[in-house]
Amino acid sequence: MVDQNTQPDTLLSEEPVADRIASRSLEVSNAISRLHKQFIGRGPTNSRTTIDGDVVVCLLEGGFTVAEQTLNDNDKQELVVAGRVGLQDAMRQAMIASVQEITGRRVRSFMSANDLEHNFQTEMFVLWPEDVDHENSLDI
Repeated sequence: MVDQNTQPDTLLSEEPVADRIASRSLEVSNAISRLHKQFIGRGPTNSRTTIDGDVVVCLLEGGFTVAEQTLNDNDKQELVVAGRVGLQDAMRQAMIASVQEITGRRVRSFMSANDLEHNFQTEMFVLWPEDVDHENSLDI
């Protein structure tokens, strides 16, 4: 018998769907921030993650190193972007593993972007639909 006080998006003995998504979003933000700090030496000052269906987007603010800021201030943005792309590629497998573990779903695609002018970075993951058989899918 279902308790009449149970919210419509709540199953017995489970937290509401919105709370699970918010919790996973926070976990992804913390994991990606931790990886940025581990690989780059400095993490973002702020991060937030949005999970919407098959898309996970982590927006990171701050976190550029003093060296990167110096290069940017001296019109060497292309060096900073090239370095960041290389670092994000080096972090790729660790970030994918974190998102897969937190969401319980396989990552289908991973993309990164950097905006030096506004001091943002994004890490975006596209998840396989939950009902897709991953046995024969390619690993990223």
